[in-house]
Amino acid sequence: MTAAPARVLAIFGPTAAGKSALAHQVARTLDGEIVVADPFQRYRGLEIAADSPSARERREVPYHCVGDLDLTEPTSAAGYAELAHSVIDAILERGRVPIVTGGTGLYLRAALTEMGFPPQATPRVREWAAELVSCDPAAAGRILERLDPGAARRVDTANPRRLERALQLAVMGAGEQQTRLWDGSMRLPTWLVAVTRPRPLLDERILLRVHRELSDGLVAELERALDTPGVRREPLQIIGAREVDEVRRGDLAPEELPERLAARTRQLSRRQLQWLRRWPDAEELDLGHGDPEDAVGWLVERWRSLAVGTLP
Repeated sequence: MTAAPARVLAIFGPTAAGKSALAHQVARTLDGEIVVADPFQRYRGLEIAADSPSARERREVPYHCVGDLDLTEPTSAAGYAELAHSVIDAILERGRVPIVTGGTGLYLRAALTEMGFPPQATPRVREWAAELVSCDPAAAGRILERLDPGAARRVDTANPRRLERALQLAVMGAGEQQTRLWDGSMRLPTWLVAVTRPRPLLDERILLRVHRELSDGLVAELERALDTPGVRREPLQIIGAREVDEVRRGDLAPEELPERLAARTRQLSRRQLQWLRRWPDAEELDLGHGDPEDAVGWLVERWRSLAVGTLP
């Protein structure tokens, strides 16, 4: 946090911690507008899987970067950064509070900083990397290690998309730019709140969320997405798409689906906690076993103090 009065409020935390509910209530109190930092919430047709704000919530509070893409359109952190920066600046021009929230660390940082994204690969390089990863992922990993040992250590080579991108950057000699993504400072004075809960409680809340989404029609929603002509690969990276496809192919028993989804969401939650460690200036807000609304008063009062620069 800088010494200058805060102009942007950012609320980040692991899935099922309650950050979205907290951000919504804070926005209502502060007359704020929410900028969502989540690539999947940008897609129409993934509302259940992405836990997008409801129609009622969007009537109560202005939401941005939500439902603005079809499943056939691409998305990228670089493109999102440009959009989010313009949205945040417009909110400030209206005299309102921009509240950036979401569970994707890269997108949160894209919204808040000037990251200096690496260049896009040429079609020829993209085709080469995709074919190599598809045909022989082990060989792709070895080539990455030879071209860029640092990237080979950092990248989850079991993730085809990330392995492809790392190979593209290595071939173009841009791997070092990837490491500098984290060097960008805040565009504007920002107060970042890191919402947490006890780990066992998070796991319980994740399982409850999975069952709620399933009862709300998650499987049917993802089947429609999978069957959409020309659907992009990006939206199908969402948790649940692969699992629903496995159920349809007979590779996963339907009764195993809830626990599989919960397990993947727990893994995501742990990665989100790791992202928080990259933000040493974040102020932790442990909700414990309480309701997110219980923290609204404290957060609003502290924001108002920070926004006029009266707190150290």
